[in-house]
Amino acid sequence: MRKNEFIRIRDWPPDYAQTAYEKGNYIEAIQVLHGFIETKLQELLIMEGSKSNEMKEIWDIANQISLVNSVKVLFIIGKLNKNEFENILFFNKMRNQVIHGLFNDTYEDGIKGVSKNNFDMAFKQGMKLSDILQRKGEIE
Repeated sequence: MRKNEFIRIRDWPPDYAQTAYEKGNYIEAIQVLHGFIETKLQELLIMEGSKSNEMKEIWDIANQISLVNSVKVLFIIGKLNKNEFENILFFNKMRNQVIHGLFNDTYEDGIKGVSKNNFDMAFKQGMKLSDILQRKGEIE
């Protein structure tokens, strides 16, 4: 890589994640969705905060807030309903189980890896959440 080269996803992140999923690049697929959802949550925080503060300051702070903390704040201030709040936390939990489950050692009659059914459930949930959060940001 050259000194001034940057790695960047140029496609729409949910489309990129879907392509990665179809190619069997499951880690890439779920991580891209997770990053996109986290970014959309941070954008909602930025939009709310920019009503009364300087954009650069809000931007820098919001981009340091994790997915879980962003979801909690947005629920508290009424920007997410209870169903959205619970679904995002569920997606995050499933994503963590998938990613961390990949590193568990297998043993006789023990963990064999990550269940494809669990992965599919988390991935589909992430795709739905991506759409919901994108629309929510456009409405603001």
